[in-house]
Amino acid sequence: MRASRFTVLAAVVILVGAVACLGPWQATRPATVLIALSKLAGLIGAVLASFRVVAGFGNDEPQRRPWLVLAVALACTTVGQSVLAYHQVVLDVRAPFPSPGDPFFVVGALLIVWAMVAFARAASSSGLPLGTPLQFWSPALAVLALLAITAYPVLHPVLEAPATPVARILNVFYPAASFVTLAPLAVMQRVGLRFRGGSLLRVWVPLTVGFAAVLVSDVLFAYFSTLSMTSLDGALDFLYLLGYWTIPAGALGQADVLAA
Repeated sequence: MRASRFTVLAAVVILVGAVACLGPWQATRPATVLIALSKLAGLIGAVLASFRVVAGFGNDEPQRRPWLVLAVALACTTVGQSVLAYHQVVLDVRAPFPSPGDPFFVVGALLIVWAMVAFARAASSSGLPLGTPLQFWSPALAVLALLAITAYPVLHPVLEAPATPVARILNVFYPAASFVTLAPLAVMQRVGLRFRGGSLLRVWVPLTVGFAAVLVSDVLFAYFSTLSMTSLDGALDFLYLLGYWTIPAGALGQADVLAA
């Protein structure tokens, strides 16, 4: 499927998901099943699209390895999401936290950071006119500086709230890993904007939007799970759904570039 067609499909899914997640019936079983399966379907699409990109690159091309790492990372995330979907759809219970899916989420998050750094490094060595090393990496430095400034105020309530040690560690790890992911993504956004009108923006704008949505979701999840808040679960589900359906649009954009 081409990125343009997938974008239309994703828009429909996200619109239906918004109604299911934010409407008055968001806590009903049909809505829960629909949301759980929709998130899983988006992730599966992201995995397939990423492996399609991998197949489009030659073995010696520098962009192939980051896409392969990203594909494996998204596959790990899909396994983790499958565990949550099993609880929600098959067992008809609220997924526990921590859950057996968390090791896969953790590995996936670490691999995503690795992949994004590898993308930025490949771009820096591409020979394109991207400025000095300081100019090239300045967006990442700005994101990391923002993380250093905001990490304690944002996560302090999570650290202080009563929780098991594992839950507390995960509630800090997920937002931190998502925030670090945005650092190399900001670099790639700068690369895309530098060549505005080209194909790079079709790849990196959807990827950045998708991972940014996951970041906001991870921060909110840390608060909600620590404070045992369930009233805003619908908004949280919608943000994850938005991220999981936007990321494959970026991957398909790259696949279209390779096929052109």
